[in-house]
Amino acid sequence: MKKHNRCIQTVTTFLLLISIFCSWPGASFAAEKVQLDVLYMNHGPMRPTVAKVKALVKDFGDRVQAAWYDFDQPSGKAFMAEKKIVGHVPMLIMINGKSDFTLGQRDVKLQGFPTGAGPFKRVEGNWSLEDLKLLLEQHLR
Repeated sequence: MKKHNRCIQTVTTFLLLISIFCSWPGASFAAEKVQLDVLYMNHGPMRPTVAKVKALVKDFGDRVQAAWYDFDQPSGKAFMAEKKIVGHVPMLIMINGKSDFTLGQRDVKLQGFPTGAGPFKRVEGNWSLEDLKLLLEQHLR
């Protein structure tokens, strides 16, 4: 009987310690990979932005799983149909299936050229490469 009670006490203590560890502030486990889907127009003005986004994504290594969809190719058209995207979209970036986010006090839509990178204002979005980086980091926490 004493041996049985000691076993129960040991198991209970072990479970309590595991519970404390898992709820401890700052205790974290590896985040799942982030799925990044990028629909883009493979045209001259967009190519520098695509290259910058690819470089940024590369910095995250295998933690970000990126899929690239050229607007003019069958894979891009299939992606647009699947996501019900219509119209002329220079670039649309989705993180885990979403393109609309809140960063601080502002709403960010990962669509169009990054602010300041477009050939003219009406094709620019309200996001920057730094915004994209912050959003990816948030999703990896």
